[in-house]
Amino acid sequence: MEPEIIPPGPGFEGVRVRVAHVRSLGFLGAFLALMTMLAAVGFGLLMLFWRALLAAAVTAILWPHVFSREFTLWVFGAERAPFWKMFLLMALLGTLAKALRPTSWERRR
Repeated sequence: MEPEIIPPGPGFEGVRVRVAHVRSLGFLGAFLALMTMLAAVGFGLLMLFWRALLAAAVTAILWPHVFSREFTLWVFGAERAPFWKMFLLMALLGTLAKALRPTSWERRR
């Protein structure tokens, strides 16, 4: 069974669509499109994890003032608390806190 070809409606006779101008963007256009996409992804991740990022930054700054080097070496395997480990820990704690939070603590709207 062949698909039926629908003729153009009135007012569209003689109209040609050309997309040759798209080729002029080239490498610069592809680079700008990629940067736009990466900015959108980065902004989305920031909106999703801003609390965990903030908590990890504060914890990473305060950690050496609260805990000794020996304890930090025992916990993290390094003399300083790595930021990415703090971030993962805070993201996990935030997820657990949201999952275990009683429904009576919900914000009123």
